Amino acid sequence: MIPRPTLSSWGFSLIEALVAMVVIAVGLLGLAAMVTAGLRSNQVANLQSLAAIDAGNIAGLMSANPSGVAAGDYVLASLPTAAPANLCQVSTSPCSSSEEAQADLWSFAQNLEGNLPDPSAQIQCAVACSSTTDAPMVITITWTSQTPNGKAIGSASYSTVYQP
Repeated sequence: MIPRPTLSSWGFSLIEALVAMVVIAVGLLGLAAMVTAGLRSNQVANLQSLAAIDAGNIAGLMSANPSGVAAGDYVLASLPTAAPANLCQVSTSPCSSSEEAQADLWSFAQNLEGNLPDPSAQIQCAVACSSTTDAPMVITITWTSQTPNGKAIGSASYSTVYQP
């Protein structure tokens, strides 16, 4: 003979199941928030890495043209909007150091446009620029930070110092 449950123990399993479902639902909501935060952090880190790579590229181009750096041809208040007349890609037309700097800055601007959302950049001397000193130059890249779905959430920047 099977013992019959008493009136006070009826429905106990149903209450346990409901509590377990609430606990699982809260856990899943926390997990979803964690995944969203991870995606956002990954997006920010990706853009920061691209900015660092682009800053390193222009620093490398600057080190390949020391006379252009000494002449101040790499000082940049804002990104160029038009390509220079000579992109220094044809071996039959040699470039001056100034033309090489203009071509390098145009390439830099194109890379930023392709890698970062709404980019801007400045290259300035950290101290007074002079052709007689090797003044360090500060490369600053700024862009619009976005959520993974493309919504703008503010601006972000990356700065590095190039020492000629």
